[in-house]
Amino acid sequence: MKSIILSILVLLSSFSSLLYAALPAQYHQCNKTLTYDVYFHNHKIGMFERNLNWNEGNVDIYTYSKVDMLVTKSILKQQSKVEWSPEENTFLTQSFDRMISGVMAGNISAKFSDNGRRSSVSNDGKTLTFFDNDMPILDGDAVASQMRFHLINGDQAFDFMLQEADEVNHYYFAVKGQETINTNFGRVNTIRVEQIKKSDRKVVLWFAPSVDFQLVRATYKRKVLDLKATLVRKKTQCPPTTPLTATTTTLTPSGITSQSLHQ
Repeated sequence: MKSIILSILVLLSSFSSLLYAALPAQYHQCNKTLTYDVYFHNHKIGMFERNLNWNEGNVDIYTYSKVDMLVTKSILKQQSKVEWSPEENTFLTQSFDRMISGVMAGNISAKFSDNGRRSSVSNDGKTLTFFDNDMPILDGDAVASQMRFHLINGDQAFDFMLQEADEVNHYYFAVKGQETINTNFGRVNTIRVEQIKKSDRKVVLWFAPSVDFQLVRATYKRKVLDLKATLVRKKTQCPPTTPLTATTTTLTPSGITSQSLHQ
């Protein structure tokens, strides 16, 4: 049961699409709330929500997740700080603080330095330091942002060094084509992305260009695990001072309540 809960949290923390547009800084960034339903073998077991708040190229990301399986419950709360680095041409993690109650209870905090090459992670009082000469070390929020950035730019393959609680792992992804799928927002065309170089699991991610290039579905299969996350609500709020937009867009299964112009 612990491995199931942990896999759910890893799936959602690592592969939810977060940020709005291609950078650099002159591109406008809107505040967003993304809400996903989570399933285990097609049975709904919880939800996952992220709130993004922008401030001149930096973003504070607040995450809340609740998973309930039989008598087992876990709640995740996390705050991450992510920034765009023009030198690295990537999103970089500044820090994150994570609190999990229930089966995987614990507190984790991390700070990143040297343009993402170094990380220091404190896991319930035990501190570990990591360093990578070749690539920035990113948390799940920065990975998701950078993955979306690659898709907007038409890249077909990308890889990341992902900071986890007590280790750093190298993950590889490839675009496997386009696919039309049914979603809570109707039938949409998506970009299908799969994790590669891992023979013991199958991770598939579907991003919809017509839904703001957001992740609309994710699946994770490994041994007895069969997990799925689907986007059910997306709310976008842009400041009225920007010349690009002056309205709030709420995208739900019933439709768009107001339409904005975005980059």
